[in-house]
Amino acid sequence: MAALANNYMIILKRILEERFLPYLPPLLGNAPNRHSSKEKQLSRAFSAFVLHKLCGLAPNIAAAAVVDDFDDKGLDAVHYHERNETLYLVQVKLKESEQFKQVDAHAFCEGVRLLLAQEFDQFNDNLKTRRVQIENAIDTCSHIHLVIAYTGDGVSQNATNALDSLVNSDQEEERLEKNITYYKSENIVTDLLNENIRTLAGSVEIPIQKCQKIDEPRTTYYGMVKVADLIELHQRHEKILYERNIRYFLGSTRSEINKSIKSTLGDNPKDFFYFNNGVTAVCDSIELKGNSNNRKLKVRGLSVINGAQTIASAAEFKQQNPTKQIDDARVMFTLIKVHSEGEFGKKVTKSRNHQNPVHITNFASLDEKQEFLRQEMAHHNYLYHYRPEANSTNSNNIINLDETIRALVLSKNDPRYPAILKKESLRVSNPASDEYKSIFAEDLTGLQLINTVLCERVIRELIQSNDKRGETDRLIYRHGILAITAVMLKRLRNKINANLLTSDLIKQDISHSFDELRQHAADIANSQMYEGALAFFRKQENVITFTATLMIKNFSLSADQALPHLKNISDPSDQYPKQRLFDYLIQRAPQI
Repeated sequence: MAALANNYMIILKRILEERFLPYLPPLLGNAPNRHSSKEKQLSRAFSAFVLHKLCGLAPNIAAAAVVDDFDDKGLDAVHYHERNETLYLVQVKLKESEQFKQVDAHAFCEGVRLLLAQEFDQFNDNLKTRRVQIENAIDTCSHIHLVIAYTGDGVSQNATNALDSLVNSDQEEERLEKNITYYKSENIVTDLLNENIRTLAGSVEIPIQKCQKIDEPRTTYYGMVKVADLIELHQRHEKILYERNIRYFLGSTRSEINKSIKSTLGDNPKDFFYFNNGVTAVCDSIELKGNSNNRKLKVRGLSVINGAQTIASAAEFKQQNPTKQIDDARVMFTLIKVHSEGEFGKKVTKSRNHQNPVHITNFASLDEKQEFLRQEMAHHNYLYHYRPEANSTNSNNIINLDETIRALVLSKNDPRYPAILKKESLRVSNPASDEYKSIFAEDLTGLQLINTVLCERVIRELIQSNDKRGETDRLIYRHGILAITAVMLKRLRNKINANLLTSDLIKQDISHSFDELRQHAADIANSQMYEGALAFFRKQENVITFTATLMIKNFSLSADQALPHLKNISDPSDQYPKQRLFDYLIQRAPQI
């Protein structure tokens, strides 16, 4: 079991500090240096976080259950959940790299035994002040449940044995449940990401005419639905209604199809059914209600996977023409009971999205990795727009897919990428390509994505500011921007993989180093170019040579004795040209 990754530990600690720490009981005793440390307080807050997630408690209620302090006898939190008549006893370990050990388990087991024996004199004042409450809980509870929460890389076998011995002992309280909850790193990650999940809560009812059902191989209903009813759904739920579509609303000004939808509604609403391809949705459950004259589909987990442009264009039309009657406008509606995240749901989404022109990048929205990244980035107050939409506004805290792909590609070791981005950008934006899979690897975190994009933005801004100054080398900066950025990003890897950056901090840290790099780039390009800058930087072999020379110069490696040999190695099995040379140079990139 892997320990909690650093990117999630950063998020967790911030949540603990902001949401739970203010509500914790005061620390006891007269040892402020020992017990008032931030790490100690965060550990106490972790107990509250665990109860908040497992029992659905408000942060202040969960924090009130914390008894963690000196003389806590291994008990970090005690909570009685009246609804299920369960007494929860919690011990936590907020250590990034440590297992839950035997000594931790023994302390917890001792505390459990003392509490169930109601030997309150053995505990600290945090628990003693709740004596009456806890005595009543012990008397009335039907279940006593143990919770072990940790962020390290597992529970030692000796600790497991000690805990199992406690719950399986014939001499212990019979209400003590044998199944212990181990709240580990994967549970923490799931709960953190779920805070930012976007789903259609509850059920919706959709009136449908001429309704037909197919039972096999998948439960499917189809029939005619009033456009006005779909508009109502859109107005009530907006973007969440299209969460599993490959795009949000593109806007009527950007699509001739969407203009046509609005035109038909205005001029011939009765003919809308014949001119439109229809709407397809998936859901988790379907219940057919009403009689033959008044059928309704009661649906849970609804997501429109094709037809977002139809519904949203119609809603925009109605907003602009509130008095226009469109009750005669109907559309073919297909509803399939299938999990939208499953492979079949994704295939349906991909197959049915061809009414409006589809860019290959749009299908990245079907990649689960993109949604996980969005959920993580939301914890850092960044909005990740990985599916196209009309209402995307410019903001420093909004990151779109195109700039993400560009930044991540340029951070990679492969020296061909600057030229590929210039001539064959679809190669890296196609979700089926090896290039896309390499940049959106499983170990890519939302924090790394944010930092990489912020670094790329600052570098791009600095390069473009030199272009605008009208310097003689402006064409080199303009057309060599991708290669120059790729080199600078190699010097920022430590920063990218650490804590959350800001644009101002990046600019402050790299300004001097960038000026050096800019001058090196101009000198090298002027010495290598035998044609215009645009033509030079479009050729892959030129970019590879330029990038290697720029790295050697900027990384102060000209005297490195290993370089002559590495420059002459050309292995057909390499993943990219001069792989050993570039890997060697990048490993030695001086970090800013």
